Amino acid sequence: MRLLAILASLVALLGVAAPAQAHVRATSVAVDVRGQGDGVVAVIDVEYDVLARLLNLDGVLGPDAVGVDGAPAEVPTELRRRSLDAHASEVAAYVGERLRLSRGAIGCTAEDDARVELADSGAVQVALAYSCAASGALTVRSDIFRVSDGVVDDTTTMVAYDVDGRRGSTLLDSAHTSVTVGNTDLLNDIPRFVRLGAEHLLFGLDHVLFLLALLLGAKRLRDVVEVATAFTIAHSVTLVLAALGWVSVPGWIVEPLIALSIAFVAVDNLLSPRTSHRLPVVFGFGLLHGLGFAGALSVDGPLSASTLADLVSFNVGIELVQLAIIALAFPGLLFLRRAMTNPVAARALTLGTAAATVAVAGAGLVWFVERSSFLA
Repeated sequence: MRLLAILASLVALLGVAAPAQAHVRATSVAVDVRGQGDGVVAVIDVEYDVLARLLNLDGVLGPDAVGVDGAPAEVPTELRRRSLDAHASEVAAYVGERLRLSRGAIGCTAEDDARVELADSGAVQVALAYSCAASGALTVRSDIFRVSDGVVDDTTTMVAYDVDGRRGSTLLDSAHTSVTVGNTDLLNDIPRFVRLGAEHLLFGLDHVLFLLALLLGAKRLRDVVEVATAFTIAHSVTLVLAALGWVSVPGWIVEPLIALSIAFVAVDNLLSPRTSHRLPVVFGFGLLHGLGFAGALSVDGPLSASTLADLVSFNVGIELVQLAIIALAFPGLLFLRRAMTNPVAARALTLGTAAATVAVAGAGLVWFVERSSFLA
């Protein structure tokens, strides 16, 4: 029963912690740089909610952006587009100031015709054209969403480039804010991408709950191995395809379905004692979760050896945390099931498992409703 209490506490903690993520959390930025000689174009994807808090984008929307009792409301897509149109020059100025390109010791100049729009994924996309008067290797420096801005605690920036015939990608963070094209260090990048993948799963509450729902429905170690393998293969496929831009599904479709997958697996645990259908279901949902993972690692640049290494490293980080969750939770749950020979204790265990499963299903349904409301 102690493990069930821990699981129930975790579910309660997740429910409390989810709203707090809007105030203190990490974010990611994707930068795609392409060019030859003195002309370079950068396309930057940033999270709308973070940019909106920083620049007060929703302030022009009036009562449409205010929920019950004056609390902030989820801003529908059309209102977000209106807000971006009203603040396009301000957004372009902020991103252009924080993303600096240079050749040698001479800075490149950003042109005035920046494009600002809301992408299908829900991110704000800013396209900037730069003119570089000097020659030499191109250096990209990003200070977008610094800690001093006061909106997030940490920012990771994925830079993919195809410049002067050189292709690659790297990950920037608060300790590494710039990269020179052609000077990326694969050995230094791999640990950072592994950490990024691990953090994305560990702090991705929906993915963690999905794993817990699978564990609550598993009866044997074989069940865990099979569903974990199916989930891993599926999300690895769509993670790579989506991160490289070969498959594109809008976030407003993927995110509600990920939430629904949590509720479905949890309810299926209660209603269906047979698990013969579980593998194709888990594989299908794994494809969805892979699309969600790719949201933290959008690689808009060309395919290269370093890009593949980055994707593999990111996926390794995901798998390490997934294995850690399974290794910590399932053995204890299996031990309790085998130890509970007393009918009363066995019934209590069954009720406790059902309660934890219902809590997981409830969390999934709440997230589904919240994310679906974004379509309004």
